[in-house]
Amino acid sequence: MKDRLIVVPTSKEAEQRLDYDKCTDSDLIEYNLNEKEFDELYDIGFFTELNDKLGLMIDDYESEEILEDKLKNLEDFMEYYLGKNPRNILLRNLNDLFQVAYEKRTGVFFFF
Repeated sequence: MKDRLIVVPTSKEAEQRLDYDKCTDSDLIEYNLNEKEFDELYDIGFFTELNDKLGLMIDDYESEEILEDKLKNLEDFMEYYLGKNPRNILLRNLNDLFQVAYEKRTGVFFFF
């Protein structure tokens, strides 16, 4: 089973420490995406559409980041995608995680 991690720093300082792998325990909010969850998102086209809309390359064996300049695009995309999939709990959980990035003006980091 492959580890897939989505990370949101809790502050701009934490985001800088992430660049140097110097984060403390309270610096990051992490979501471990298991194989079933990854497959669920892949099957509904989430990653394909997210990649297309934001110009990303989120996929197996890839790392990607959504920084401050694209956070509004991510927020708009999530609103659209939750509208398409209103009962999807996984999307709601991810959106809750992304809310921290919007509020703190940090980034969202994908380590797949």
